[in-house]
Amino acid sequence: MGKSFFKKLLLLTVALMLLVGCSGDEQPKPVATRDIPVTTEPSPEAAGESRPTVTPKATKESVVKKLFKAVTPELFKADTPKTFSRLDDLYAPALAAPDFSKIELAWMGDGFTRVTGSAGAIPGRYPVYVVSPNTANAALTKAGKDGSFNTQIVAPPGSWVIVKYDPTGGDWLHSDILEDDRPSGVNAAIGAMAQVPFDPPKGDGVPFVISGSTQPGHLDFTFKGSMGGAFEAGGEVTFKGHVTAYVAKGSAPDLVGERLDLHTQLTPLFDSKGQPRIMANQFFSTILTPSKLPIEHWSGLPLSGGPLQMEPFQLDEGGSTLTAPFTFEIHIPKEVADGVYTVWLDTGSGIGIGSLGGPRPHVNPFMTNHALPFPPFTIGSAVPSHLIWTLLTDVPSSDGSRGSVAAGDLPNFQIANRIATQAHHFIIPRLSKTTGEEVIYRLEPYLPMVAHGDRYIPNVPNIAFKFPSGGLTVRVTRPDGTVDELGPAPFITAATRTPASGGGLFLDSGGGHLAEVLQLSTGSGSFDYQFPTYGEYTIEMVGDVDDIYGNSYQGGGLYTIFVAEPLDIEPATLPMTPFEVGDVLNPGLTLLPGVPAEVDVKTTLYVESDPDRLIEQGVTGTANRFGVFTPPLGTNSIEMNGPGELLVETTARYTDSDGVLWMGATRWGQVVAPKDSPFLAHGRRGRDSTPIDGVKLWFNSPQVPGDSAHVNLPFANGDIAWQTDDDAGRVIITAQDTEGLVTSAIRSWESAGYHITMGDHGQPPPTLEQRIQNGELPLSFVTKSGMNPALVPEDIVSYGYWYGGIQRPGERVREIISDDDNGTGYWRFGEMYGLQPGMGSQGDLPNDFKFQFGGAVFRDTTRNLNRYGIYGSLWVLLPNDDPIGSRVFPPFQGINGGPSGGPILTLGGEDIDAFVVPLAVRPGTILESGDTFSFSAQLAPTLPGRVDVTISNSGEIVQTISGRANEIGYYYDPSQDFLIETPGTYHVTVTATFDSPTSAGPMSEPFPTGTVLGAVEGGFDIYVVPGDSPTLNTDHPKWSVMDGDKDVTFSIISPNEQQGVADFTIGMPGHLLHTGTVDVVDGRVEVVYSPLDLSKRFPNIDVLGRTEFGPGLADTIWVNVLLKTDSGGFYARQFTLQGPDLLIPP
Repeated sequence: MGKSFFKKLLLLTVALMLLVGCSGDEQPKPVATRDIPVTTEPSPEAAGESRPTVTPKATKESVVKKLFKAVTPELFKADTPKTFSRLDDLYAPALAAPDFSKIELAWMGDGFTRVTGSAGAIPGRYPVYVVSPNTANAALTKAGKDGSFNTQIVAPPGSWVIVKYDPTGGDWLHSDILEDDRPSGVNAAIGAMAQVPFDPPKGDGVPFVISGSTQPGHLDFTFKGSMGGAFEAGGEVTFKGHVTAYVAKGSAPDLVGERLDLHTQLTPLFDSKGQPRIMANQFFSTILTPSKLPIEHWSGLPLSGGPLQMEPFQLDEGGSTLTAPFTFEIHIPKEVADGVYTVWLDTGSGIGIGSLGGPRPHVNPFMTNHALPFPPFTIGSAVPSHLIWTLLTDVPSSDGSRGSVAAGDLPNFQIANRIATQAHHFIIPRLSKTTGEEVIYRLEPYLPMVAHGDRYIPNVPNIAFKFPSGGLTVRVTRPDGTVDELGPAPFITAATRTPASGGGLFLDSGGGHLAEVLQLSTGSGSFDYQFPTYGEYTIEMVGDVDDIYGNSYQGGGLYTIFVAEPLDIEPATLPMTPFEVGDVLNPGLTLLPGVPAEVDVKTTLYVESDPDRLIEQGVTGTANRFGVFTPPLGTNSIEMNGPGELLVETTARYTDSDGVLWMGATRWGQVVAPKDSPFLAHGRRGRDSTPIDGVKLWFNSPQVPGDSAHVNLPFANGDIAWQTDDDAGRVIITAQDTEGLVTSAIRSWESAGYHITMGDHGQPPPTLEQRIQNGELPLSFVTKSGMNPALVPEDIVSYGYWYGGIQRPGERVREIISDDDNGTGYWRFGEMYGLQPGMGSQGDLPNDFKFQFGGAVFRDTTRNLNRYGIYGSLWVLLPNDDPIGSRVFPPFQGINGGPSGGPILTLGGEDIDAFVVPLAVRPGTILESGDTFSFSAQLAPTLPGRVDVTISNSGEIVQTISGRANEIGYYYDPSQDFLIETPGTYHVTVTATFDSPTSAGPMSEPFPTGTVLGAVEGGFDIYVVPGDSPTLNTDHPKWSVMDGDKDVTFSIISPNEQQGVADFTIGMPGHLLHTGTVDVVDGRVEVVYSPLDLSKRFPNIDVLGRTEFGPGLADTIWVNVLLKTDSGGFYARQFTLQGPDLLIPP
């Protein structure tokens, strides 16, 4: 078959995926042709019990210790009593999965399988959801109090059946869940899966039984036959047998003589080195940047393939099903590389009648395009197949990371969770905020390259595992060297679930996110583990698992986990900030809570993306006791010395006087472009549903109910997207080539027949020439063979991809690296962004804003051509009653002749057309004498404005700073850092002047200006205390929980009850909320944070709780106080509110 055939097939497949995967929420409800019971009440026997946590055994070389000794956890010591406990941020990560040893799958012969759970199958009287990813048919029932249940679904032999239960009692699996085609509650529910038993056919060759359902018509079928032939380069693989279709009553005669018209494709499953391959790299990738960050990629051409030849359907003897013989061959190209391969059966079909009906929720289309795998086979020689096993993937860390990857896999594989780039250190809490006891974690492997779900039912696993088979052994090395050995135990099932908040809220169900990752399970409880101490743990997972065809797969490796209380890193340079050559990254940071942590900021610049031309730079030091780290004077600047790709890794760690480790880590990447680059990065015009000939640079586009289209990032640098809460934003970066070399290269590849990936657009799809004319070049990969680059990453000769980072101050919203075709790179505004510190139940609120950063990369190795461009725009959430609704316009309300989208936002009745977010010193920063005053900022809008800063003390100017921001509004000049010595209160006046052109044209005087949001007298205060002054005492314990949305009073004790006054600042990332002065009264100072009062001016203060809806605090708030005594002393104290948690540094 030629490339043209596969390109047509690919376009058909992508169109089907868009129809199923990106359609609106309103879908016609299917009608069942057979009664499927909704609720079954089994006999009222005793409910099943959760598994107990087992105590691991120590290996011979370790010191034997009792693992779960009775201790008083450090955060709950008697001398620091808490107000009361609260729900943990995350729902318990190690709940008992459905027990398939007590669940029977009984094939009924007519398309249906009865699913019967005996006592103990489910741990209690919970709702139970049963679904098959092969057919997408689902049923809802409820277990009896003994955990038994009974229902049936369409699931022919060989189909996987997923059983899930809802420990909330119905919040997730509610009574209307079957009417939802994207049931988020199903994702969160606790599940396990097994295959419907089948008898393999007898005869020569490898037998197979494969069942599924056509897309989108859902005609259910089973292919039963054998695979044989010459499994070698240039050979032919033959498939033959019979296909059976299970049809609705009365529809069989209408299908007599029809064919399914399905297609097949040959692709590698593992390369000759045993490394796994899959056709779509979504939420992970085996295509990596030079800095080893994952580049997501969706589609491409297979190695070979063709239509599946079958005879016309005929009625079987009973007249209730249809059967037909099939025989087809797949040619193996002569130039094929050694490895393990499989043939995929694409399920797209034009047949629209005969379905058995019933609820058919969407199954994840983004890994295998709804294709089903035939048995794998080896060509040539290959080392044993190695599966990617990840650890704790369903445990989001406070920085947004999702678990740990084995050290040996990191050079070839990375997780892409899309909320935040995976950090270089994975950090999890040790103690439950609810009980004060150690959290139980399950140390069993996740397999993200085998199956996951996004917001859908997870896809059919691309390997048909045999259960029970194989086994798992885990060795945990504690910080003191003690080794705990868990297992061995065989794998008996696969488990699946998605993280939720401690109150049962879905974290990120609005846009594409990592969900329902398949987890191999021993079902034994032997791998449930509680970390007995704080510190660094090394975990070794060793094991294997078989498939039903007799193949064995290895997995595991060494994983590193840090067990610590989280430190919130507020950096002096926002994650994924784009740079130009000559820019300098500010390595400073503010830690919350404020502790004197050791800080390590490491950057690696790959000049021209060349690993042999990397420039490593870094800054290390210790934050002051208030959690502020600014680079000491004389520190070597982290300058961008050439165009290319940048990696930034930041670590902060601190051990307090109680032995508690506090730790934070972040990692991110971005593009460094030459100044005046001929390669310009852009967003994309319009909504993603608008045909290219109808898109506009600026537009009003209020969200229409039932419309699932998303607003692209604004095309032009510096423009602004305003959106309402019912809408969605899409991360997409395109490029414009002003010199013609990149355009010529892309045209040349396409004209030679190579596939150029182009993502979602309105119909009809745009041509490459239309994209070029619009200045929206698609960034895409090209391989020497023309194959899908996800299948042969080593074969890539031309690289086109983009970096996209959406940053709300204090929150990382979306961080994606991808080519042009990222099917679900959007987000909705009720998401909780992995429940990072400062996020709550409501997600975004009116006046929340985000910086939308981007970078474009084009590298053609055949032409020695590298080009880089950078991009920035702004996003703002509108109140729901905004009279216009969602829109994209240039800034400044049309003062330079362009159209007006209105002010950026309104604050206390004042229109705000521009503002500054200070990032190094910020409102209320507490420095010690001898610290460096360092100023960096991000301007809004994202334009190269002029920055002027004046620092004064007691009305006298101490220092001035001035300069110009880079192309996307980032400002830092290390030459203007200075030493600050004199204690006291300093006022920092900040002004940004926007005199550079916007997308609407040049500016003229008077130029728009902006300052800090909430500024007092044009700026904010910072505080300086002597390094040897004692930290102010307080009555507050180290940790306490605030009740509801009530005022919070912070009490400080004056040293020796001295009289004086206290200056204070209350801040939130990106905002100065309140500042003032209070007197010392009876030896005390009291500062009050009034969230309800302040929310009248700042509507983005969240007062509806962190983990569940209800009055409560959610935001990251700092309260910094400087006490000036009448005797001339200066003392300070820092308080941190992380949601309801009041944290007091020791």
